[in-house]
Amino acid sequence: MRRPTHLCRLVLLVLVLCLPARLAGAAEQVRLLESEREAAVARAEMVLGARQEILAAYFIIGKDPFTLTALALLRDAARRGVRVKLLVDDQWNKIPKAVEAHLIQEGVEIGTYHPFQIGNLHWTWRRMHDKLFVVDGEVLLAGGRNIESAYFGLGPTQSGRRNYLDCDVQVRGAVAAEARTYFLSLWASHHVEKQRTRRGPAAETRAAQLLDGFQDWIDARIGQELASSAPLLAEPIPVEGVRFIHDAVGHKRSGGVARELFLLMDAARESLIIESPYLVPSDALREVLRRAQARGVHVRILTNSLSATDNLWPQAGYVGHKKWLVATGVELWEYRGPECLHTKAAVIDGKQAVIGSYNLDTLSERLNSEIVLAIDSPAVAERLRRSMDTHLERAWRIDARGYPEGFDEPYPGITGWKRFKLRLLRLLAPFIEGML
Repeated sequence: MRRPTHLCRLVLLVLVLCLPARLAGAAEQVRLLESEREAAVARAEMVLGARQEILAAYFIIGKDPFTLTALALLRDAARRGVRVKLLVDDQWNKIPKAVEAHLIQEGVEIGTYHPFQIGNLHWTWRRMHDKLFVVDGEVLLAGGRNIESAYFGLGPTQSGRRNYLDCDVQVRGAVAAEARTYFLSLWASHHVEKQRTRRGPAAETRAAQLLDGFQDWIDARIGQELASSAPLLAEPIPVEGVRFIHDAVGHKRSGGVARELFLLMDAARESLIIESPYLVPSDALREVLRRAQARGVHVRILTNSLSATDNLWPQAGYVGHKKWLVATGVELWEYRGPECLHTKAAVIDGKQAVIGSYNLDTLSERLNSEIVLAIDSPAVAERLRRSMDTHLERAWRIDARGYPEGFDEPYPGITGWKRFKLRLLRLLAPFIEGML
């Protein structure tokens, strides 16, 4: 059995002994993780610093080198006696089966949400869209990133895909215990199937050797970081309070994320700044936006353009609403790329930041399991707002015609084939908008 290196032990010692002292004195402290490097480093530090338990739930877990490095770190944690539970949506579990079998043999527990079952066909369109990472019930990380190379700036080099522009938040404090309780309730529910994957000895040996290579690589990177004097992460920000909002396990009941999020929007009195990769306004969301305009609230929304989106289905559901959104008074922007916008965030009245997995579409509202964090902090809200403002540099504003300002066509630079596919999907969108 491969043992943790001296470098891992050194990093672990520093994290365990120093971080709690540095973070003492505040009920909750927050780091915004805007860059891909920050998001990767924060996750690695949390794994290396874990003493008892790691709980991770993700919509997508890939099979690329970044993902395999992350899985090697989880294996290393399990080997040193940390309980590791890894939960992934069954439709988007891309972990190679031999690697999955090896991890289970090493003590990593793996569960999948809503596996295909003849007796539960409705599960097919009810997915776990959560992105949640909790360590020792003391620190949590949530946001929009899945575990795959494209969410960490490595898409073109590792998977041949473009990157996602995204944001996560790391919180240390009592709210982490709430997230832990939610995860364990979900894990223990009948919606999750515990994996018992087995492969032959030769396949599992190859999987072990594969992860060994990625462990060696990350150990070397840890050594480089230790030799550098540059701080790995920004100092955390003390906050007034954090709410962990989630849907009921296995259900979309009243009181879930959609209802709570709309209540937060209804509380806005000055401004509501939103980023959502997919924007398919439901009746409930349209009413929220109408009420905001009636109160004189400035509403700005940034979503993907046809050139930037990674999913034509929600785009087909969105384009028919563009004129209505602008006519209602929404300042509507579309991100041009080159990345695909994937951030799910809002800033309310410059005082509250909301970050999570929830898209402003009907899938998130009616079908998928979602989580968000609502952070009461002008400092965090201001930092998030500044980040959102920079995204407008690669976006265009949509005018009353539904066109980008300054253009005489709705989709500048888009091929005829892609426009044709969008028109075709728009014919179907009115019949299935509740599932887009």
